[in-house]
This record gives sequence, C-alpha cells and structure tokens, in this order.
Amino acid sequence: MSMNTGLKMRSAVRALVGRRSRAAFGAVCAVAVVAGGTMVGPAAAEPDETVTGTVESPNGRWPVNVRSGPSLRSSKVGRVRHGNRVTIVCTARGDRVKGKWAATDVWDKLDNGRWISDAFVDTGTDEPAAPDCSGGDPEPTKPEVPTKPEVPEEPTKPEEPTKPDPGEGATAWEQQILDLTNAERRKKGCQPLRLDERLTRAARLHNQEMRDRRYFDHISPDPSHPYPEHRAKAQGYRGEVSEIIALGASNPREAMQGWMSSSGHREELLKCSWTSVGIGALKGTTGRGNSLLDTGPWWTQMFGAR
Repeated sequence: MSMNTGLKMRSAVRALVGRRSRAAFGAVCAVAVVAGGTMVGPAAAEPDETVTGTVESPNGRWPVNVRSGPSLRSSKVGRVRHGNRVTIVCTARGDRVKGKWAATDVWDKLDNGRWISDAFVDTGTDEPAAPDCSGGDPEPTKPEVPTKPEVPEEPTKPEEPTKPDPGEGATAWEQQILDLTNAERRKKGCQPLRLDERLTRAARLHNQEMRDRRYFDHISPDPSHPYPEHRAKAQGYRGEVSEIIALGASNPREAMQGWMSSSGHREELLKCSWTSVGIGALKGTTGRGNSLLDTGPWWTQMFGAR
C-alpha cells in the first residue's frame, strides 16, 4: 500500500468519526476495514495531564450549559460562552448529547468542578485529551481557603482597686447612717442630705485622729485644723459646716439613738438648711486598752450648707 493510499484512509476514518475519537475509540485498538485488506492502528495512549479546550456552541452564539454532574439531569450551575477557553481535568461517561461535534456520551470535568459535554469542547486533537475521571487521577488542587486572622484577645481588664478595709472606713456603716439620718429628716419635712466626698474625707480623718491621739472632742490638738471648718476647708470644702460625733456605739442604729436622744445633736441633724453631709464610721481595734478611747468605734457626721 502506497503512502498516499495510507493518508487517504486516515483521512476517511477521521472524516467518519470527526474529532469524537474519545467517544468512538477510547483506549482500545482502532480498526478500519478498507478495500484490499485490514488496517490495524495502535491503541491511543491514556493522557495523564489536564488540557485546555475551546467552547464551541452549536450556532456560535448561544452559551453552553455547565452542570453539577455528567448528566442532563444534573442541575445547571453556570454557562460558558462560545470561544471561551476551559481547562479539562478529566473525562467520564454520562448522558449522550448531540452538539457541535456530533453525538457523544463523554463529559469533561472542568477545573472549577463543573461538567460540560464533550460535544461542545474542541481540544484540537482526535485523541483522548484528559485522563479518565475513574482512573484515580488526583483531583485538581483547590485553592486554599485563606486562613482567618486570629481574633486578638480582649485586653485584660484592670483589677478593681481594693475597697477600704472596714476597720479604716466602714462604708456599709456609713451608708446606714446616711439612710437613718435622711429617714429622720423626712419625718420633719426636710430634704434628704447629699453625700459629699470632701466632707466625708474630713469626717473619716477626724475619726482616725481621735483614735490615734486618744481623745474625743470637736477641737483637734493639731493647730493646722483645730475646728471642723478648718478640717472641711483642708479637703476643699468652703462653706458653713457643723459636726456631731459619737464614741462607743456598736452599730449605726445605736449611734443614731444616741444623737437623737440629745437635744443639741438632734437639732443639728434635723436642721433643714443643711444640704450635704460627710460621714465617717471607724471600727475599733483590740489590744490597746479597755477604755472607749482605745476600743471605739468612732462616729462623725459633718453637715454642710452647700
């Protein structure tokens, strides 16, 4: 058989099957019967790499559907236009589709995981262009999902400052004294007193000084602040003030009973012209002696007109 005769026979075979060699021949021997004898061709080699093809729609205008699987029953998940380039990862058998290149049941799996019928993809060859999907070929490497940035830890909240020890400022006692005082004032029709930090500091310091210097009086032995108005001014309070004190009462209610049973103390406590107050309540200490000057507790209210 001459070379020209062989070329003509190859052309006749190609014209017969078109470029659907993957569907017609697969990976088996191709046999063509011609006049004068039998021609046997070698088996086509199984490709092992992906390939790029061009989408060829039936009329060159309509887009071609891509699906979730190699079947016309699989859902449509997108479309590609005529002339688009696609990357084929592998091929599989599925529903038979008649398209640009005649009917075929070969489907191409694209690198994005979608499927398109081989009837609409031109790879430029009559041989298998991509490996068989069932052959254990590795799936295309999917792009790694970007790692989410770690959420920064919330800054540690600063610890709350330690509250004063009850022995150096029994704030619960002081609040009870305020509540009891305002309850008595309401009975007389006076406005409740507002707690003032400056007067409270002055009242607490006077309690501490009476404890430390072992005296009980409105007049301090310290010449820098002998009277209540001096002690209030030293803490930043400027205005008329008055002070009542108590020693030895074991709780706020007992201290209030002592003040209310004394006409002079009761008069100051119930004076409606007072608008603010500072309260100091200092629990006693043990081991210094048996006198009230040693054991306490000490109580001070300093009233202000501002």
